[in-house]
Amino acid sequence: MVRDLLRLIFPCALICSIVWNATAQNTVGTVLLDDSAESGYCLFSPNGSQTTHLIDRCGRVIQSWQSEGRPGLSAYLLDNGDLLRTRKYLTGQFVGGGIGGIIERFNWAGNLLWSDTLATESLHFHHDIAPMPNGNVLAVVWEKHTGGEAINRGRLPELTPEEVWVTRILELEPLDDGGSEVVWSWTPWDHLIQNTDPSLPHFGEPSAFPWRFDVNFAAVAEVSGPGLGQDAAFDWLHVNSIDYHPERDEIILSSRNWDEIWVIDHSTTDNEASGSNGGQYDRGGDLIWRWGNPMAYGLGTASDQQFFGQHDARFTNLPEGLGVTVFNNGAGRPEGPFSTVHHIPFPLDGEGKFEPYPVAAPCAPIAPSWTYPSVPDSLFFSNNVSGYEYLASGHHLICQGADGRFFELDENEDIVWEYINPETANGVLTQGDNPNQNTVFRASHVSLSHPGIADQSLDSGPPLELNPNLDACEVNSVLNPANYVLDEWRLYPNPTSGWVTIECPHHQSLSAELQLYDACGGLVHSETFSTQTRIATGIWSPGMYFGILRSTGRTKNVQVATFKLLVQ
Repeated sequence: MVRDLLRLIFPCALICSIVWNATAQNTVGTVLLDDSAESGYCLFSPNGSQTTHLIDRCGRVIQSWQSEGRPGLSAYLLDNGDLLRTRKYLTGQFVGGGIGGIIERFNWAGNLLWSDTLATESLHFHHDIAPMPNGNVLAVVWEKHTGGEAINRGRLPELTPEEVWVTRILELEPLDDGGSEVVWSWTPWDHLIQNTDPSLPHFGEPSAFPWRFDVNFAAVAEVSGPGLGQDAAFDWLHVNSIDYHPERDEIILSSRNWDEIWVIDHSTTDNEASGSNGGQYDRGGDLIWRWGNPMAYGLGTASDQQFFGQHDARFTNLPEGLGVTVFNNGAGRPEGPFSTVHHIPFPLDGEGKFEPYPVAAPCAPIAPSWTYPSVPDSLFFSNNVSGYEYLASGHHLICQGADGRFFELDENEDIVWEYINPETANGVLTQGDNPNQNTVFRASHVSLSHPGIADQSLDSGPPLELNPNLDACEVNSVLNPANYVLDEWRLYPNPTSGWVTIECPHHQSLSAELQLYDACGGLVHSETFSTQTRIATGIWSPGMYFGILRSTGRTKNVQVATFKLLVQ
């Protein structure tokens, strides 16, 4: 309720910095901001919240989109300013990690424009989507098959539960009145290999058919252990991310259960996608490249395994050429539980296409071209969710999702921005609280040049956390370097019992209007502000007060300072 009130009071952008007399290190929100941090914004959907947020590097809210359900799990800001968001929706037919069920599109103002429910007895959307330039959406779904169907395709009975959930990728063409039409689909179920029964289809050695899926790899009949349900045995592949490359017309998928990433050809027809012919590679829907765990196709040993429960595989232009970036969670890593992020360049031929599979050898490259951290760090670990984005500037945005932590590295791998999500399953944290249950699936960078924000109001409200402290946000240049920036704001003492001083000593020509409100939104003080003012607060009732300083000079409607003041 307090946060909603603050957003009503402070609708405009905070461009200048405020230096407060706070001694404690922030525990949530922005905890570090260096002047070399990337300009721009960050988009994320807290797993415990029904709201998706766009924040600046100070953690102040630029825009929020309210849904009727928690995320399921990803969100994307489109080029026209719309938000494409996933939503959790339970039917009881599927109960699995990363469950979604609904895809929604909101306009910038937060109005719901379109939605599609993909949740039936036999099919359920989960984890991730990929928006396409033509307005269509690629979605990852579970498709339910019976254990008998799997056995008839060569799966060993002792490795077969009563249900087998297999990934299917759907290309959805949104309909004007809601819902969608499926215009293309692909599933590994059409591209299997098995070496258990020559009388059944798809018989052969997996090592001789690396472009297919071994029906018995990562197959289990039951799962036991703390927090594990039998549905974990049903989810055979557990694909947790999808990305689309429009110029190449290719799709990349990440499978947590197989510790692999896969590239497939989208240039096929719907019929070709179910076979092994057609498309730009003339391989139909067979895999054109895979990487991360050669044991999945009968080659290599445990020492060759690169991924351990990875997430967020993205097509990325790397310094060494086109490749993929990945957050490698490190779940089950033999050396111990620690996470890493990687660059993996694609093995492309002279025409820019994937090279043919090597003979009796794992797919290239042998190892990532870049790994962070270079020395294992047990404090950098997220057992699940998480993401990594390589920015055009050469910086790195990393989401340590289980801890709700985002941080940015510069070219020297120094941390230049760090943020802790304050929204939890039990409500919003107050500055100083120890964060918990604040998981975030992924955080995405929104650059100042993103077309989706070009014509939007980027006025900021207060940070998400309650009783925020902006001491970590003394640097201004990263917020919007095109704007005239004020510096060295001071508000002291805070808390106060008699008087409060507000000053900006280095800008003699400043002209602004200062207003202070009580916790109920009532105006308690208003004046024209130049460079310094001293206000008597002894006659005010003890409590929290909120201030707003609007520029009325040459930068009118651009610069606004907002702050909280505690009167004792």
